[in-house]
Amino acid sequence: MSKMSYQYTVFIESCEEGGYFADCPSLPGCHVQGETLEDALREMRGAIDAYLADLRFHREPIPRPRQVTIASIAGSA
Repeated sequence: MSKMSYQYTVFIESCEEGGYFADCPSLPGCHVQGETLEDALREMRGAIDAYLADLRFHREPIPRPRQVTIASIAGSA
């Protein structure tokens, strides 16, 4: 059986206390932290691979990537 290949969107935010937080909205609960942007990306790749491997092991469906829209909204303080 061949594996499907999907391109997942990942959101990465810098943290006030330092480092980065990365989240994959298409895979609920799939998020990581890293000291550097590169660390966060590397950790996220591993987390996505592990998440999908777990789904395959349990014969659960693999989520398709969600369509993501990014917008910037001004707020007043």
